[in-house]
Amino acid sequence: MNKDAGNARLVKQMPRLVALIAANFTQHHVHQTHQPGDANLVAKQLVRDYREHLADLQLIVVGGDGTLHDVVNGLQEMGRGQVPIGYIPTGTGNDFARANHIPLNYQEAAASLTSAVQRDVHVGRVTAKEFDTKYFINNFGIGIDALVVYATNHSRLKNVLNRLKLGSLSYPMHFATALVHQQAFTASWGQKKLDHHDDRAYLCVFTNHPFLGGGVRLIMPADDDRNALHLVIVRKEKWQLIAQALVALIKKKPKLPQIHHYEGAEFHFETEAGEHIQVDGEELQGPLHATFTQVTQRFLLPKN
Repeated sequence: MNKDAGNARLVKQMPRLVALIAANFTQHHVHQTHQPGDANLVAKQLVRDYREHLADLQLIVVGGDGTLHDVVNGLQEMGRGQVPIGYIPTGTGNDFARANHIPLNYQEAAASLTSAVQRDVHVGRVTAKEFDTKYFINNFGIGIDALVVYATNHSRLKNVLNRLKLGSLSYPMHFATALVHQQAFTASWGQKKLDHHDDRAYLCVFTNHPFLGGGVRLIMPADDDRNALHLVIVRKEKWQLIAQALVALIKKKPKLPQIHHYEGAEFHFETEAGEHIQVDGEELQGPLHATFTQVTQRFLLPKN
């Protein structure tokens, strides 16, 4: 449980939420996180504690996508992706919940766990020369989206919007600033080899589902294949065309010539640029030489 998710807007409701969970799940333990990485350590310790009866272990994450990201990374690093995770979203973006039909209202999300079913969901895995293997539930972005994440995470506006329950607007509202500051960069990518190259890359996002930054749609419903990893590339054009492409994404209509969409089981990607990078909102910095694939993680999800 991350009581500070979403600028702690639900901190007063947390005791009631714990009671709702406890009414339906016995022998529960509550672990509160205090900083990024705590949930990763808790997940690993629980795997160790339940190693003799792992089938009895279920984890319920209360927090934002960053907390869920940490839990998934902890389980995957232990090789225990079969441990099911329930999710009650209380963060700002909540894109994983949106993509997997989990109610965004915390009470409804808690209630849905009582009839949830176990499903294996594809999550991304990135192995890079610059850092250890990481897993991402939502997306891995290089370029303007990572700059938006950076600007949002370091902005007082995010806290104000969270208090007003308008947190999902944080990311779109920083697009204008990022549009001015983001420059083109050189990138190479491909599935079996680096057979695509662009000196004017602007946005490169690897994603497991259609949503980015609080509901911005990257992929149209007809192209939403959850059994593949998706790569969305936006090339730097005249500012009017770039603005048009970003507005199309914000309006959830990503069908323009400037927006290129690829999908596959594996991608290779390289850039020497010192660009901002975001992994489910975690901030990194280029250059980057990486291979992207997917693995499965079990979740407790509402019945469709």
